[in-house]
Amino acid sequence: MTSLQYIQWFRSAAPYINAFRNKTFVLLLSGEIVKSELFTNLIHDIALCHHLGIKLVLIHGSRCQVEDQLKQHKIQSIFHHNIRVSEAATMPLIIQAINQVRHTIDARLSMGLPNTPMSGSDISVISGNFVTGMPLGIIDGVDMQYSGKVRSINAASINQLLDKHVVLLSNLGYSKSGESFNLPAEELATEVASALQAEKLIFFNDEFIQNPVTDQFSTAQCSEYLQQGNVSSQLTSLLEHAILAIKQNVNRVHIIDESLDGGLLQELFTRDGAGMMITNLFYEGLRKATIDDIGGILELIQPLELSGILIKRSREQLELEINFFHVIEKDGMIIACIACIPDLETSMAEVACVAVHPDYRNSGFGDQMLTAIELEARKAKLKYLFILTTRSTHWFLEKGFTPTSIDFLPLNKQKNYNIDRQSRIMTKSVE
Repeated sequence: MTSLQYIQWFRSAAPYINAFRNKTFVLLLSGEIVKSELFTNLIHDIALCHHLGIKLVLIHGSRCQVEDQLKQHKIQSIFHHNIRVSEAATMPLIIQAINQVRHTIDARLSMGLPNTPMSGSDISVISGNFVTGMPLGIIDGVDMQYSGKVRSINAASINQLLDKHVVLLSNLGYSKSGESFNLPAEELATEVASALQAEKLIFFNDEFIQNPVTDQFSTAQCSEYLQQGNVSSQLTSLLEHAILAIKQNVNRVHIIDESLDGGLLQELFTRDGAGMMITNLFYEGLRKATIDDIGGILELIQPLELSGILIKRSREQLELEINFFHVIEKDGMIIACIACIPDLETSMAEVACVAVHPDYRNSGFGDQMLTAIELEARKAKLKYLFILTTRSTHWFLEKGFTPTSIDFLPLNKQKNYNIDRQSRIMTKSVE
């Protein structure tokens, strides 16, 4: 990377750094990651996130370490529904393995040698009994013994610590009676993220997830993906917990390839990312328009047409263009719409007919629709979006559009440009 490229990358990362400051991220570190050769680099990246002002809760698993510990003592693991049966006799060994993982993470976060990325890091890591567990009980006639589930999270105590400390949680829960339970790490991470109303829940996985449309999934798309079958049990668990976290008001869940060095930083601080993001922020209620939506669209845009903000569209024109529209529907009413009309010869598309019902103008629906349009444009391998606007120049400037001249437009748009309206022409690259 040249100096100029580095400067450009650093500038492009600045908005993310600003947006993430003082936000809470929950990261699940599997036992496999802790054993991997890239773990030290991941710790460096986690330390960087902490110093950039991100509030971090680290949760670790220990499946492979527990397995190794039991094998050393020639004990055969028993699984039921892919959950280890944690027997009373083996719990001391299980706890020992879990504590070894926690000790490794503590030690790596304490590094501060000169001439290393951790130089002068001075990270304070705090662990504690913030998780109350309870037994799974008997499942299909099998007593799961000390295999447990999350009962509650002491979110208030964790939040008090996050301003100054990294909080590290092991996959153990403690009961009121003083017992310890072996908890599924994915469940613990999901429940912690939900209790803290975290901005992000981040999983690492060794299986690549490919969405033919985009690097984003909605919860509905996750469910469809799982229904296709041929998904590993590990990835199935992560996606199921991602769906649950989103439904419990975690804003975004990320799944990052654990074998990718620097994957965490790429996912968080670059536009294209390096993993899969699951969120409903861009999808809930948003869909492609159908012919049945024309009446609702007309009702929505007519006040804007009368005031001169939008160019008048007839029902007939809407019928011809309906396949280019997206709408947001709430309680059976169309409350927002947007059109993306492509010109394939020039690899451009016009963003048109952007309208949000007055009752929802401050709900972020305009941002959601524009994001969906940009994703669709990338899918179609278009290069630019352009708009013609008389009243919304500043809004589009905030969304990354820049003013341009009429010469930029496709020839048919140049010929039909309405000189009397004097619309401003703006464009945005979506490559």
